Amino acid sequence: MRVRAGRLATRRYKTRGYRARRLLLLMVGIGLGFAGAKALGGGMPPLEARITAEPAPTLPPEETQADERTLTLSGQSWYALQLGVYQDADAARREAESYRARGAGGYILEKDGCRVLAAAYSARADAQAVMTMLKTRHRLDTEVVEIVSPEITLKASGQKGQLTALGDAYDAMGKLCGHLYQLSLSLDKQETDVREALAALRSEQDTLNAMIDRLQSRFGSSAPAPVLQLTQMLSDSARSLGAACAAQSLTRLGAQVKYCHLECLCRMAAYADGLRE
Repeated sequence: MRVRAGRLATRRYKTRGYRARRLLLLMVGIGLGFAGAKALGGGMPPLEARITAEPAPTLPPEETQADERTLTLSGQSWYALQLGVYQDADAARREAESYRARGAGGYILEKDGCRVLAAAYSARADAQAVMTMLKTRHRLDTEVVEIVSPEITLKASGQKGQLTALGDAYDAMGKLCGHLYQLSLSLDKQETDVREALAALRSEQDTLNAMIDRLQSRFGSSAPAPVLQLTQMLSDSARSLGAACAAQSLTRLGAQVKYCHLECLCRMAAYADGLRE
């Protein structure tokens, strides 16, 4: 199944109604060589969008010069394990929380129903290997969902300080996806302890909050819609990272990191879809 540019194209893997009694760390013991996020080839041509910003109310003199830039949102493709699809939102939330308590991300993607996702991987083969492990060890059938963000070229015009802040914010969101993925793997393989993981999450949260402050100070109340949407996405991610820092156990912490990673991927895909419309 593919989530591509606002559409779902179904690619089904065998799935049935088994429930795992215990689902702890999804990736422990698989022994795979995981890589970071990779750019999407996929035959999708780059898409173009335009952002034009009004002058900010007050900026340092060195940031007020009129500027035009081309910013690129790199295409990405990730492969998530889907635990189930529900038409009833309450049922999806109950199932998501049940899986989250056992180490899965439990993120709900609302696309043609409520899709409960466990974790995302940078390569299809890795996702399929974990899918096979869950079937063999836990009698749990899952489905692979590809989350696709198309590459987008942004023609942006505004003040120098505005465009610098915008480019840095896009860069921060892209890096967040990769950092959360690596942290999730490290936690599952017990290479990172809780203290180190919490420090990493707080650092990411601080980075996002700094980006939010920069965008708000440089665009003010007249920010164009894509900037407002980006600011909201940064705010939502920062809030989720804060919730992860409140986890009471290693299992719950690993689940929250997976949730944050999935949320980041899905919202960036939705944001890219919005830009091309």
